[in-house]
Amino acid sequence: MTGDTSDLAIRPLETGDRPGWEQLWVGYHAHGPFGGPPPPPAVTDATFARFLGDEAMWALVAVQNGALVGIIHAVFHPVTSSDKPVCFLNDLFVAETARRCGVGRRLIEALYDLARAEGALRVYWHMQMDNRAAGDLYDRVASRSGHTVFRRAL
Repeated sequence: MTGDTSDLAIRPLETGDRPGWEQLWVGYHAHGPFGGPPPPPAVTDATFARFLGDEAMWALVAVQNGALVGIIHAVFHPVTSSDKPVCFLNDLFVAETARRCGVGRRLIEALYDLARAEGALRVYWHMQMDNRAAGDLYDRVASRSGHTVFRRAL
């Protein structure tokens, strides 16, 4: 892929996208914040199905020349401070061949448009502290909250 994204389309995930989506899903888990294998097949199957039928979970795909080159997954949920939902950007991944061409930015902007259409108060996400490439993009499209994430596996 060249730096030209004029033929790039961002759209909701469709049933027929499964092979391309799964390839990106595997890449996200291998090279993303998890650095390992994807979840078990039953979880992958359930996740894909939820994107197609769960009104709170969304997946958008970036398509160029008929191939999926990026994915963004989001979850809409209520908060106690507003009567509007918020949108959590759960996963963002761009194929190696499509990086640094604006695909990630276009996916985030499309998610902003979706969140606005759904009446969301804001879009937010987490980032690994040492992911400088992502941080550079995120600093251009959003502002840092100053919050630290705490978690405990159960």
